[in-house]
Amino acid sequence: MRLFKALLAFTAMVPSLTSALEIDNQNIGSVKAAARTVANNLMTYYNPSYPMGGLQPPYYWWEAGGLMGSMIEYWHYTGDATYNDAIARGLLSQAGPGRDFMGPHTDGNDDQGWFALAAMAAAEYGFPQPAGSPPWIDLAKNVFNQFASRWDTTRCNGGMKWKIQPGADGYHYKSSISNGVAFQLAARLAKFTKEGRYLDWASMSFDWMRSVNLIDNDYNVFDGTDDAKTTGCPDVNHDQWSYNVGVFLYGSAVLQAHTNDPKWIDRTNGLIRASSVFFENNVMIEKQCERAGNCNVDQQSFKAYLARWLAATAVLVPSTQSAIVPLIATSANGAMMACTGPQNSQCGFKWTTRNFDGLTGVGQHMAALEIMHGLTVNPAMNRMSLAPKGHARRFTA
Repeated sequence: MRLFKALLAFTAMVPSLTSALEIDNQNIGSVKAAARTVANNLMTYYNPSYPMGGLQPPYYWWEAGGLMGSMIEYWHYTGDATYNDAIARGLLSQAGPGRDFMGPHTDGNDDQGWFALAAMAAAEYGFPQPAGSPPWIDLAKNVFNQFASRWDTTRCNGGMKWKIQPGADGYHYKSSISNGVAFQLAARLAKFTKEGRYLDWASMSFDWMRSVNLIDNDYNVFDGTDDAKTTGCPDVNHDQWSYNVGVFLYGSAVLQAHTNDPKWIDRTNGLIRASSVFFENNVMIEKQCERAGNCNVDQQSFKAYLARWLAATAVLVPSTQSAIVPLIATSANGAMMACTGPQNSQCGFKWTTRNFDGLTGVGQHMAALEIMHGLTVNPAMNRMSLAPKGHARRFTA
């Protein structure tokens, strides 16, 4: 109970403004009720018939995988199973004939990876499975096998390309998010299965990121590098996005919990420190575009993933809680002030303004929902093995 009490105590210290969600910082039931409102709003954007498992324009296919991951997390943290059937069927509908999320919309390694991470969470949490469907863990393993087959040593001594098909725009770009989802998937498979090949691959992946300076000595994570030059990857794109540091943070935390190897706690702590560039007075921001007001639809969802993985890191590695608790608590307070829009408390994008900014959509609701999950964290899950349980462990009010 200590982490939950610390979060509520810290949140209670933050000046409270009137919110349409009416969260009582001392009442976990109130937090869950607010999360239910945000989840309801988020699911209004998901139409199972367009097609099942996808989102309507302007959203790209990959973000549907992010949404499904958010809703699996929602069930895990709150126990509300309202949307479980829709999410399970939507996720399975995208598995494809190879049961690896390779389909007509899959053009990027990162795109495929978001669905794999949702399947991985479903396996870890024991998310209910429709009768006759392939095990969640098999879907995640199949995607990993695809990733391993695409590890490219022809340029830069390794790495995952952003795009899958030769000739595609972005094929010669080795992006941090493609490498990050592959790294985190391998890390989580290593912990779940206890198979050494996944640990070896995850370690290799992280070391490669360091070798080309996509993760620098201060653990800043940069966007990617062009591999078109035969001399290697000298041209690093130094843009920083919140989901890039988040994906490597949680993968490192998983490996610390799995191996207890000092290098992984050092990396976990280093990535937490590096994430500070995405906070303004402890409130999360998308620094690359939010201040300028030019975040595109994809970028409006990135904070959701950093929020998700900060909370999950605090669960797995208790020593990180002193650094993470203030970030979650203050950001959650700002997010709730942004969820005051019309039509059932729609959520805005900017949390620093402490009001609804009029910019709403899938990413905004995902981000608010994920940061609220951090307020429901039960420290008993610190001992969670992330192996099949048949049901999720949740806070009981």
